[in-house]
Amino acid sequence: MPLPDYFVWTRYGTESGEAVDSILARKEQERQASGGIFLWGIGNSVAPSVRKLLAHLKGRDPCVVFSPMLARPRAVDVAPAEVVVWQSARGIDKQEWELPAGTLVTSRGGTAGVSKSRHYALVCQRNEALRVNDSGDRFAIADLANFASGNPVGHSQVTAVVHHIGRSVDGPYVAAVIATLAYPYVVELSAPMKVDPAKPTPVRIGSGKRPMQVPLEVS
Repeated sequence: MPLPDYFVWTRYGTESGEAVDSILARKEQERQASGGIFLWGIGNSVAPSVRKLLAHLKGRDPCVVFSPMLARPRAVDVAPAEVVVWQSARGIDKQEWELPAGTLVTSRGGTAGVSKSRHYALVCQRNEALRVNDSGDRFAIADLANFASGNPVGHSQVTAVVHHIGRSVDGPYVAAVIATLAYPYVVELSAPMKVDPAKPTPVRIGSGKRPMQVPLEVS
């Protein structure tokens, strides 16, 4: 599908000591086990902008576009000193949300001796398998503006809600995977549990209960 005018954009790469191929394979397992739902961990909360986007779209589910990072992964992402798995979630509507069975969201732990107490994730839905499309639409970061503020998207913004304002045909970024956001759209994660950085994947969180779809009031 072509890039929409408005979407959530997130860039991915090696994270928490796990290579991209492994992350995507694990997320595909989540998607299959949870009726098309998978969680994608992000380091910053985009909930306020997603709320505004939901109001703008008037009932349509927002798209989320995944693009590989252009830069080489940092050493701290390749070999982190500490990895945590997140065990609890609260939705964009501030309600507690039961993580689907098989869900696993990891991140690096704290730095400089300070524990990390919060992380975030996009609640994504896709009916098709998570396969990278190297022939997807291409674009440049200059083609995008932050939806809420209208400001240019910064190179340090790994995840942002954007307005597609330009139409480059040979930009450096590719829409490698496109999904939609599903209720509750963005979750705030808590209750981190330390795991072995070399073996985080055997841990499984979630009861398997499918959350009730509650209408979200946006304004």
